[in-house]
Amino acid sequence: MEASKGTDIENRLWKAKVKAKILAGYYNTKSKSPTLLAEFCEGASPAEVKLILGDITEEEFEKSGSWSDLKLQTKFFFSLPAANPEFYQWWYTLDSQEKIASTISEYMDLFNSSGLCIGTPTVAEFLSSISAKTTLLDIDGDVISTYKSIFSKNENSCTYDVYDDLPNEYLSNFDYIVLDPPWYQSHFQAFFNKAISAVKNGGIIFCSIPKILTRPNIEEQRANLIQQIIKVGHEILFIEKGVLKYIVPRFEEVALTNKDEKFEIKPWRSSDLIAFRICNNTHLELNEDKEVKFSKSTVRTFSRKKSQSLFRVFINYENNIHNLLEPIKKVPEYGTSISKREPCGDFNVWNSNKEAFKAADLQLVELILKSWSEDDDVDETISKISCIEKYSFNAKDAFQYIESALRLWEEHSEGSARRSDTDIKALTLSINDPKYAASPTNESREHPSSSDGFRTEYQRDRDRIIWSSGFRKLSDKTQLFPLSEDDHLRQRLAHSIEVSQLASTIAASFGLDKELVEAGALAHDIGHTPFGHAGEFALDGLLKNHLGIKCGFNHYEHGVDVVRYLEGAYQNVGFGSHSGLNLTNEVCECILKHTYCHTGHKGQEKTIYGSSKHQDIIKEGFSHLEGQAVRAADKISYLLSDIEDGIKLNAVNYNDLISCRLFHRTPIDFRLRNGESLYFKFLEQRGSIIKLLMEDLILESSKRLTKIKNSTTVFNVGYYTIFQSPTIDRDMNEIWEKIQVAKLHKDPRVMTANLNAARKVSELTLLYVAFPSLIEEQFRVEHERLKTLSTKYIGHYDQFGKGLPGKQNMVVVSTDLFRFLPMDRIIGEELKVDASQSSQEVPIYDIVLAKDYVASLTDKKVNSLYEQLIRG
Repeated sequence: MEASKGTDIENRLWKAKVKAKILAGYYNTKSKSPTLLAEFCEGASPAEVKLILGDITEEEFEKSGSWSDLKLQTKFFFSLPAANPEFYQWWYTLDSQEKIASTISEYMDLFNSSGLCIGTPTVAEFLSSISAKTTLLDIDGDVISTYKSIFSKNENSCTYDVYDDLPNEYLSNFDYIVLDPPWYQSHFQAFFNKAISAVKNGGIIFCSIPKILTRPNIEEQRANLIQQIIKVGHEILFIEKGVLKYIVPRFEEVALTNKDEKFEIKPWRSSDLIAFRICNNTHLELNEDKEVKFSKSTVRTFSRKKSQSLFRVFINYENNIHNLLEPIKKVPEYGTSISKREPCGDFNVWNSNKEAFKAADLQLVELILKSWSEDDDVDETISKISCIEKYSFNAKDAFQYIESALRLWEEHSEGSARRSDTDIKALTLSINDPKYAASPTNESREHPSSSDGFRTEYQRDRDRIIWSSGFRKLSDKTQLFPLSEDDHLRQRLAHSIEVSQLASTIAASFGLDKELVEAGALAHDIGHTPFGHAGEFALDGLLKNHLGIKCGFNHYEHGVDVVRYLEGAYQNVGFGSHSGLNLTNEVCECILKHTYCHTGHKGQEKTIYGSSKHQDIIKEGFSHLEGQAVRAADKISYLLSDIEDGIKLNAVNYNDLISCRLFHRTPIDFRLRNGESLYFKFLEQRGSIIKLLMEDLILESSKRLTKIKNSTTVFNVGYYTIFQSPTIDRDMNEIWEKIQVAKLHKDPRVMTANLNAARKVSELTLLYVAFPSLIEEQFRVEHERLKTLSTKYIGHYDQFGKGLPGKQNMVVVSTDLFRFLPMDRIIGEELKVDASQSSQEVPIYDIVLAKDYVASLTDKKVNSLYEQLIRG
């Protein structure tokens, strides 16, 4: 019976450990594949993993998959003050922070345990970012201030020196402790014994320890530490070698470079991780480190707020230096020392750039440092020095002595030239008209995002779009004519840049937000398929008429899909990842509404909003004025580019042009001289056409703007506020009917290209529905994360499932759709199509995956894949 009980306890403990490993693996991979998760489970087989998977609730998966507020985590990490070489401040890498948190989670429930971090602020910020109950004690007041400013809800942090007594409320109060002591015996003893006093009986201490070749006697000291832990009755749980890595601090970089400028400054330092369970309150007694002595710190820190993470200066008030012949003297040996064992003489002032000084008068140095840290200029500082009686007659000389050594104003003062993000925003608002311009709110982004300190919100959106994969691919997506016809014909990228230029001019005319207009214009076509509208219409028809996805496909909706869900730049493997570019809602609105008003009522084009999955972030009705500026600029741009490209390919002739009223209006002059090329004549007159259209648009829009009360009125006024006059609108519609539709869209080359494009897009999509594994692996892995990161996206399509018993996310499609596939050439892939059946049950997710992949491809990529997979 006792043996049976023991076995039962062991099984439960084993299952708990495997479960923890599964959850840790899930947060890394976002996959529930037993085979994949088994790689994280220390020998447990996929079959055993599958059994335990069935016991894990969706809530547990969700909590594991969204541990961290990544923005808070990275904000703290990159806001940490410049490291103090005398405090041994080596910060863990982001990966190491995750490693420690993951390891702790294997031994206890992080969300129902209390942890104490002593001298490990990066671990404290990671635990706080996952809402674990965490207390931070650190000797550096600037570290504590930064921590409190970012984790304002966490009040459990304070400045603390391990050579002080531990506050009573911390005694035997924590389930686990995380330590990273300086690698000397005296510090190890102080840190460990404070941790033993703070942890509950049965609690665990996690600590980094130096690797065995860190210095000559370190192996002996490690052995002494381990022996002491065992000797006093504590239980060592594990020692993992080399699992924790550190960012190289500035002071170490300087010291190594000073020794040899050829040193490569790459992260090189790592440590082992030891964990032991506390079984009593007995402290450790380590061998004394005879070479290095430590005592309670009396250090004060100085820095400028804007550059605290780059440079700090420190004073030690306990180290008074006498008999100096000059006010301050540099200690050059300090700049090359990388160990406390290297003698470098006395000093009482040093900085984060590994410079040390002997100062005779710390009162004077402190006054100067304080004045510098408060952003005073040189004259203000000298004035303060003159208030000290002994310097009243030579304040300037006294200042120059100290400044010549410390170089605070010469090298470590930003000056007044740089604008802060607050200044930039204020300047933008001063240019914008508050009556008409849109402005971002706290709710404008779906995922919380703090300022980067030098850009406005819409500038950040514009920059994210420019650097996105979807925007870059527009350089190889058809505007109207097949790109192979001529290298100088428009593609979507050039068109988007032209729209941005025109829309920015409109914005400047009315005080609209220029950055919002630029972002919206650059992204407005980001949802286009390969081969332009031909690919779009092919996908739409395929989804609606054959694959049971009734919402179909349009590039307006898909454009928002791309920036909200499909771009993978922010799909971090770590905690707290999210899909998409996290653009403001206002930019997303530009994309969705860049052609139609989308009121959600009658009319085919107006139902785009009515069936949109983005109604939670985009308002109904007409777009804001910046979005209307993008729409107006788009119409002008594609009118001009279509005609220009049509003339170049001889699809449009002189008579076509002069049959339209617009080309007879002042200041346009289309009189052709003998031998003059129509193409070069159009280029000559293009400026006049733009001038006519833009002047008309700005004049007529100005009249309409005077009738609206504010920017919120435009959503429901019933007409476009930023638009052409009725006369010019009729002229543009005439060109659309006579030239763009009648001549260009019906040009044999365009029609042939569109037919070929439709076939290629449709057949590739069906191929990928049948064989999802043929899709590029990186795209497939990122897309699969949408199942957990963006359940709204996948859920939108699940509504079209047939609700078959146990198969709610399936649709039934005709087998005839797949009969064109070269089944005999696709070897090694799982065959999902049963040709003997008249219909097939297809997972909706496979359709969405195939649709999104094909839509992301460029024209050249489609041609290549089609030749390789279908025609080959």
